[in-house]
Amino acid sequence: MLIGVTVGGYGNGTAGTALNALKNPWGLAFDVNDSLYVADYGNSRVMKLQAGSLTGSIVAGTGVGGSSATQLQNPTELAVDANSNIYVNDDWNYRVMLWRKNSSSGVQVAGTGISGSSTNTIGQSVGLAVDSNGNIYVSDKTNNRVMKWTPNATSGTLVAGTIGMWGNSSQLLSSPYGLYLDETNSYLYIADLANNRIQRYRLNVTTNGTTVAGGNRAGSGSDQFNQPYGVCVSKKTGDIYIADAANHRIQRWSPAATTGVTIIGITGVSGTNATMLNSPAHVVLSKNETFLYVSDRNNHRVQRFNLT
Repeated sequence: MLIGVTVGGYGNGTAGTALNALKNPWGLAFDVNDSLYVADYGNSRVMKLQAGSLTGSIVAGTGVGGSSATQLQNPTELAVDANSNIYVNDDWNYRVMLWRKNSSSGVQVAGTGISGSSTNTIGQSVGLAVDSNGNIYVSDKTNNRVMKWTPNATSGTLVAGTIGMWGNSSQLLSSPYGLYLDETNSYLYIADLANNRIQRYRLNVTTNGTTVAGGNRAGSGSDQFNQPYGVCVSKKTGDIYIADAANHRIQRWSPAATTGVTIIGITGVSGTNATMLNSPAHVVLSKNETFLYVSDRNNHRVQRFNLT
């Protein structure tokens, strides 16, 4: 059983607002210097943590929820580009914000700030991915779709799901959550929450998704999920790591596998010790894939696990 090391938050299951505390952390990302960025959902801010320090700095938002250019309202997933610019899925403001490096305010780069289902609006959304060309992918869970916004665009284009519909066919999604972009192979992975599966789409080729994990209704079996929130994929092995929130575990699925393996947590049991989780929201691998980082959402902490 893998043992976690707390790298963000108090570590004992307690939330807080201090610079060494978190409240329901969600998205995780690294910059080129291996600093860790955390979407501190409950505190409406993004924290930057240097390696070896539990005390961070606020790099986006103010810590007070709001809709101004300096504020966020419950940020979910985020992305950091090669220039250390920060993209944030600003869930309850129905927009994606871009904080350029060292900026004290953000710029709206997707959505209008008003919930909607048109191509220029976003409903409540969780997943976010940004490619090397600055194209933004947003999982719009309210509208059961994933949209792509090109740089400086005022509206998005549909890349997964069907506008106005939900379902469990290969063309449909139901409350899509986390995203992972494999830019090398032009794959987009989607944590299709209400369908309890991971869908993989080949970008610019087809609107049909392929189920690569789960899809066997909600449950706690090795071939099931119960509300998969986040997903990431190993560039070395192709293994898929899934934050299986309501099962309080992290699952690893090998390529073409029909079942997963629990590598972190105890299925169906939440807890605060170093081997347990409480509703994990997101997973991300370190650059050398030695470590897996988990946003342990309801324990208000970020845990690091050694995979070697």
